[in-house]
Amino acid sequence: MGASGVGGDKKSANASLNLVPYIDLMSSLICFLLITAAWAELDMMRSNAPPKATAEIPEEPQPTPPPDQEKKVLLVIAIGPDKLDVSEDEKVTSIPHVGGEPDTNRLTAILRDWKARFPTRKDVVLASDNKAKYKYLVQMMDTLIAEDFPDVNINLN
Repeated sequence: MGASGVGGDKKSANASLNLVPYIDLMSSLICFLLITAAWAELDMMRSNAPPKATAEIPEEPQPTPPPDQEKKVLLVIAIGPDKLDVSEDEKVTSIPHVGGEPDTNRLTAILRDWKARFPTRKDVVLASDNKAKYKYLVQMMDTLIAEDFPDVNINLN
Protein backbone atom coordinates (compact mmCIF):
# COMPACT_ATOMS: atom_id res chain seq x y z
CA MET A 1 0.00 0.00 0.00
CA GLY A 2 2.85 2.43 0.69
CA ALA A 3 4.23 2.00 -2.83
CA SER A 4 1.17 3.31 -4.58
CA GLY A 5 1.26 6.62 -2.68
CA VAL A 6 -2.25 6.26 -1.39
CA GLY A 7 -2.93 6.01 2.30
CA GLY A 8 -1.89 7.64 5.56
CA ASP A 9 1.42 9.20 4.35
CA LYS A 10 -0.08 12.55 3.32
CA LYS A 11 -0.13 15.51 5.67
CA SER A 12 -3.35 17.28 6.42
CA ALA A 13 -4.06 20.49 4.49
CA ASN A 14 -5.72 22.03 7.56
CA ALA A 15 -2.83 23.75 9.39
CA SER A 16 -3.29 26.41 12.07
CA LEU A 17 -1.11 29.53 12.04
CA ASN A 18 0.14 31.05 15.27
CA LEU A 19 -0.81 34.75 14.92
CA VAL A 20 0.35 35.84 18.39
CA PRO A 21 3.88 36.93 17.29
CA TYR A 22 2.40 38.86 14.35
CA ILE A 23 -0.09 40.67 16.62
CA ASP A 24 2.71 41.48 19.11
CA LEU A 25 4.84 42.97 16.34
CA MET A 26 1.97 45.07 14.97
CA SER A 27 1.06 46.33 18.47
CA SER A 28 4.66 47.42 19.03
CA LEU A 29 4.81 49.19 15.67
CA ILE A 30 1.55 51.04 16.32
CA CYS A 31 2.81 52.24 19.71
CA PHE A 32 6.07 53.40 18.12
CA LEU A 33 4.15 55.24 15.38
CA LEU A 34 1.94 57.06 17.89
CA ILE A 35 4.86 58.09 20.10
CA THR A 36 6.97 59.42 17.21
CA ALA A 37 3.98 61.28 15.76
CA ALA A 38 3.57 63.16 19.05
CA TRP A 39 7.28 64.11 19.10
CA ALA A 40 7.16 65.21 15.47
CA GLU A 41 4.58 67.84 16.43
CA LEU A 42 6.98 69.35 18.98
CA ASP A 43 9.64 69.68 16.31
CA MET A 44 7.38 71.82 14.10
CA MET A 45 7.20 75.11 15.98
CA ARG A 46 5.97 78.04 13.90
CA SER A 47 8.14 81.06 13.46
CA ASN A 48 7.18 84.37 11.89
CA ALA A 49 10.83 85.17 11.25
CA PRO A 50 11.60 86.32 7.72
CA PRO A 51 12.31 83.35 5.43
CA LYS A 52 15.75 82.78 4.00
CA ALA A 53 16.29 83.70 0.39
CA THR A 54 15.38 80.91 -1.99
CA ALA A 55 15.78 80.40 -5.69
CA GLU A 56 12.03 79.98 -6.12
CA ILE A 57 10.03 82.86 -7.52
CA PRO A 58 6.56 83.29 -6.01
CA GLU A 59 3.70 82.50 -8.37
CA GLU A 60 1.79 85.68 -7.59
CA PRO A 61 3.41 89.07 -7.10
CA GLN A 62 3.16 90.29 -3.52
CA PRO A 63 1.01 93.40 -3.09
CA THR A 64 2.95 96.51 -2.23
CA PRO A 65 1.99 98.12 1.09
CA PRO A 66 0.42 101.58 0.99
CA PRO A 67 3.01 104.37 1.21
CA ASP A 68 1.53 105.77 4.43
CA GLN A 69 1.90 102.44 6.28
CA GLU A 70 5.02 102.33 8.40
CA LYS A 71 7.64 99.64 7.86
CA LYS A 72 7.31 96.65 10.19
CA VAL A 73 10.32 96.51 12.46
CA LEU A 74 11.82 93.11 13.29
CA LEU A 75 12.25 92.79 17.06
CA VAL A 76 14.72 90.07 18.06
CA ILE A 77 16.22 88.96 21.38
CA ALA A 78 19.23 86.65 21.01
CA ILE A 79 20.33 84.70 24.07
CA GLY A 80 24.04 84.00 24.31
CA PRO A 81 26.04 82.20 26.99
CA ASP A 82 27.18 85.50 28.54
CA LYS A 83 24.93 88.25 27.10
CA LEU A 84 21.63 89.16 25.48
CA ASP A 85 21.61 90.86 22.09
CA VAL A 86 18.44 92.90 21.68
CA SER A 87 17.92 94.11 18.13
CA GLU A 88 15.46 96.36 16.43
CA ASP A 89 16.14 95.75 12.74
CA GLU A 90 19.78 96.83 12.33
CA LYS A 91 20.17 98.49 15.75
CA VAL A 92 21.66 95.97 18.22
CA THR A 93 22.04 96.51 21.98
CA SER A 94 24.14 94.07 23.99
CA ILE A 95 23.17 93.41 27.60
CA PRO A 96 25.87 91.49 29.51
CA HIS A 97 24.78 88.95 32.10
CA VAL A 98 24.87 90.09 35.72
CA GLY A 99 26.15 87.48 38.17
CA GLY A 100 25.96 84.79 35.48
CA GLU A 101 22.24 85.44 34.85
CA PRO A 102 20.54 87.57 32.16
CA ASP A 103 19.85 91.16 33.23
CA THR A 104 16.06 91.08 33.10
CA ASN A 105 15.77 94.61 34.53
CA ARG A 106 17.51 96.17 31.51
CA LEU A 107 15.61 93.88 29.17
CA THR A 108 12.31 94.90 30.76
CA ALA A 109 13.19 98.59 30.27
CA ILE A 110 13.88 97.96 26.56
CA LEU A 111 10.65 95.96 26.17
CA ARG A 112 8.64 98.78 27.76
CA ASP A 113 10.31 101.25 25.37
CA TRP A 114 9.33 98.99 22.45
CA LYS A 115 5.76 98.78 23.76
CA ALA A 116 5.59 102.60 24.01
CA ARG A 117 6.87 103.04 20.43
CA PHE A 118 5.00 100.07 18.91
CA PRO A 119 1.82 99.72 21.00
CA THR A 120 0.11 97.28 18.63
CA ARG A 121 3.03 94.87 18.39
CA LYS A 122 2.67 91.53 20.14
CA ASP A 123 5.41 89.54 18.38
CA VAL A 124 9.09 89.10 19.13
CA VAL A 125 11.61 86.62 17.75
CA LEU A 126 13.57 84.87 20.49
CA ALA A 127 16.83 83.31 19.27
CA SER A 128 19.03 81.11 21.39
CA ASP A 129 22.65 80.10 21.01
CA ASN A 130 23.48 76.40 21.41
CA LYS A 131 25.69 77.22 24.39
CA ALA A 132 23.00 79.18 26.24
CA LYS A 133 21.18 77.45 29.06
CA TYR A 134 17.63 76.27 28.46
CA LYS A 135 16.42 77.96 31.65
CA TYR A 136 17.41 81.34 30.13
CA LEU A 137 15.17 80.61 27.13
CA VAL A 138 12.23 79.85 29.43
CA GLN A 139 13.03 82.91 31.57
CA MET A 140 13.05 85.17 28.48
CA MET A 141 9.74 83.71 27.28
CA ASP A 142 8.19 84.44 30.68
CA THR A 143 9.58 88.00 30.64
CA LEU A 144 8.25 88.64 27.11
CA ILE A 145 4.78 87.36 27.94
CA ALA A 146 4.71 89.43 31.15
CA GLU A 147 5.57 92.57 29.13
CA ASP A 148 2.65 91.98 26.70
CA PHE A 149 4.56 90.26 23.90
CA PRO A 150 2.65 86.94 23.90
CA ASP A 151 3.50 85.98 20.30
CA VAL A 152 7.01 84.65 20.96
CA ASN A 153 8.64 83.03 17.94
CA ILE A 154 11.61 80.82 18.79
CA ASN A 155 14.60 80.34 16.50
CA LEU A 156 17.27 77.94 17.71
CA ASN A 157 20.73 78.17 16.17
